[in-house]
Amino acid sequence: MCRGKCHAVAAIGVALTIVAAPVAIAKPRTPKTQETAAAPRSDSPLIIVASLRNQRLRVFDVDGEITSSRISSGRPGFATPTGVFSILEKKVQHHSNIYAGAEMPYMERLTWSGIALHAGVVPGYRASHGCVRLPHSFARTLYSMTKLGGRVVITATDAEPVAFSSPKLFKPLPLDDKTAMKLGSSGHPRVAINDKPDETTTDALPDFPLLIGISPALARAVADMPRDPQRRPATRVEADQLMQERVTRLQAALKSADAAQTAALAKIDESAKEFAQAERQLQDAQRSGEPLRAAVKNAELRQQDAIRAFSAFMSSGTGSSLTPDAMLDREADLENAVLQATRDADDARTNAAKTEWSFAEVQARYSAAKAARDNVSIALRNAQTDLISAKRELADANNDVRLRSKSISVFVSLRAQRLYVRQGTEPVLEAPISVAPLPGSVGTHVFTAMRYGEDPNTFDWRLVSAQVPSAGKTFLDDVRKRRGDAAAPTGNLSVRMATAALSAFTIPDDIMSMISERARPGASLIVSDRELPDHENGSGTEFVVLTK
Repeated sequence: MCRGKCHAVAAIGVALTIVAAPVAIAKPRTPKTQETAAAPRSDSPLIIVASLRNQRLRVFDVDGEITSSRISSGRPGFATPTGVFSILEKKVQHHSNIYAGAEMPYMERLTWSGIALHAGVVPGYRASHGCVRLPHSFARTLYSMTKLGGRVVITATDAEPVAFSSPKLFKPLPLDDKTAMKLGSSGHPRVAINDKPDETTTDALPDFPLLIGISPALARAVADMPRDPQRRPATRVEADQLMQERVTRLQAALKSADAAQTAALAKIDESAKEFAQAERQLQDAQRSGEPLRAAVKNAELRQQDAIRAFSAFMSSGTGSSLTPDAMLDREADLENAVLQATRDADDARTNAAKTEWSFAEVQARYSAAKAARDNVSIALRNAQTDLISAKRELADANNDVRLRSKSISVFVSLRAQRLYVRQGTEPVLEAPISVAPLPGSVGTHVFTAMRYGEDPNTFDWRLVSAQVPSAGKTFLDDVRKRRGDAAAPTGNLSVRMATAALSAFTIPDDIMSMISERARPGASLIVSDRELPDHENGSGTEFVVLTK
C-alpha cells in the first residue's frame, strides 16, 4: 500500500485552566451476533472496537453493541498495531501492493502503511500480515454499514464505549435563538427602555420598568436585516443560514463576474473593429496628404527660384544692353513671376492646410479609438481577474460546505503539549497548549459525540479507552493523596483515567468556539499521553494514534 506525506500546520498560542469532570456510565443493549445484527441508527456514528486478546471485533452505535465477529490479527513478526484509527479508504475489490497482490475483499483501510480491515481466512488464531481479517460474510456486512472517517479502535485487551459527561467536552452551537436564550439565562430576559420625558431621564434605574415585546413584524424585519458575513454564528440554524448566504452571495458574484467578462469580450471585438477602421482612415489620410505636401514644397521651390531670378536681375547690370522699355518689360515679367509663384505657393499651402485639418480630425478619432481599445483591454483583464477570484472564493465556500459535512476530530497530545484539529482528513489548525504536571501516564482515550442529547444544545458522548496504563491505580492513588481524598472510590479505571486526562488541559475559548461551530454528531476528542507518529499521519489521514 502507498504511504502518505506528513502535514505541516501553523502553530497558534493557547491558554489553560483545569476543571473537574463528572461522569456517568450507560447500560449497553444486548449484544448481537452477526446473524442477529441490529440495524445501526441513522442518527448515530459507529464505533468499531477490535480486541487482539479476544480476537474479536465489536460494532457499537449510541444504543450499544450492534454486532460482533471473530477476527484474525497479525501473527508473530507482523503484529497488528493497537491504537486509534479511522477508515481512510474503502474498496470492494482490492489487492495488496506489499504482499504479492494478495486479495483483500471489502477492504477498509486504516493506515496508508498497509493496515486494513478486510475479508480473509479466519482460522481461529493470529495469522495475518498485520491486517485485521474478517469472515467474508461479516466483512461484506460491515462494509455496507461503515462510512469513510468511521472510528476504529484496536486494543490489546478489551474495551467498549461507555456513556461519559464532562464540562471539558465541547458542546455544539445552540440549535436556535430560542434554545440559546434558555441556555444563557434561567430567568426571563428583560430589556430596559426610557419611558420618561428627556428632562426627567436619570442615569440609574433601580429596576426595569417596562418590557419590550417582539411583534411578528419586528421579527420579520430583524430576520431580513443583512448579516455581517465575518461574524461567528450564535446558533446552528444561523450557521447554516450564514453558510447558505455565503454560497448564494458568491454564486451571484460569480454570475456578475462572468457577465462582466462576456460584456468586456464583446466590447473588445467592437473596439478592435473601431480601432482598425480608424487606423485605416488615418493611413488613407496620411497617403492623401503626401501629394499636397509635395505640391507645397514644389510651389515654394518655384517661388524661391522666381525671387532669386528677380533679385539677380535687379542687382546685376545685365539689363544695361536693353533699352529702357525692354528693361521695364523684363522687370515686370520677373515681378509677375514672383507674384504668380507666391500665389501658387499660397494656394498649395491653403489646400494642404485644409487636408491637414481633416487629417487632425482623423488622427483624433484614431487616438480615441486606440484609448478605447486599451481601456477595454484593461477592463477585460480586470473582469478575468474578478472571475478567477469569484471562482476561487466559491470553490472555497463549497469546499467549506463539504468539510462541514464531515466529522471534526480534535487530538490533544499531553506529551507534546499540542492540540490538533482536523475535519475529515484535512487539517484545520495546530496549536501549542499548556498541560498541568501529571504524576504518571494516563493512557489514550477517545470521546465521541454520538448524537445530540435530550437537551439539543448538548452532545451524548461515549468514551472508549484505547489504552489504560497498568500503573493507573497507583497514579489515581497518588492523585487522591495529593487532593486529601484517599477514601474516594476508584470506580471504572478507564473513566477515572480519562477524567484525569481531561483535567490536565483546557481548550482555549477561541478554539473551542471554532470547534463548537463545526461540531456535529460524530465529532470526537482524542486525548493521549503519546505523540502523533509522523510516518502514519500524512496526507489523507485523520488521526492515527499508536499505543503499541
